[in-house]
Amino acid sequence: MALYGGQRDVSLFRSLNKELLHRVIDTEVLVYKLNLNATTTNLYEESDNKVYNEAKLVHCLVTVDDQAWSSEEYGSDVSQTSTFAFLRDDLVDKSLPVEIGDVIEYHSRFFAGKDPGDWFGGDTHGYNVSIICQTHMTRQSKVNIVKTRFGNSSTIKNSTLPSNL
Repeated sequence: MALYGGQRDVSLFRSLNKELLHRVIDTEVLVYKLNLNATTTNLYEESDNKVYNEAKLVHCLVTVDDQAWSSEEYGSDVSQTSTFAFLRDDLVDKSLPVEIGDVIEYHSRFFAGKDPGDWFGGDTHGYNVSIICQTHMTRQSKVNIVKTRFGNSSTIKNSTLPSNL
């Protein structure tokens, strides 16, 4: 049995963690929740145009790994993994369960994926403080949250481009 697992101890840990994460570290990310009801799928339950709910701002700890570059016959590509640690209480307060398929925006980069932190110790002693998400960087054009390609020659005033571009 853990030494510091009573209700008063858990309350102290909750308040210290919240103050540390919100006031001292003060790192916020946007979490986009996948909207399964608005996303249309094909015969194989796949979708090219996923729909996300409005983003919610959440405090977290971020650990960003180094970028890895690879050169293929089609050009170079970059990959990066990151870990996001959320306070479970913050996610409960915002009614935001983080699941596979949700997208996290941090420094104008989009990350997807999740590694759930399960607690099998019961609910009478101790408390699972955080949710830790293991993610990988994904392309903005794949998640369709931010318009990456827009406009045409008629939207550019005094354009010297041909009209068929």
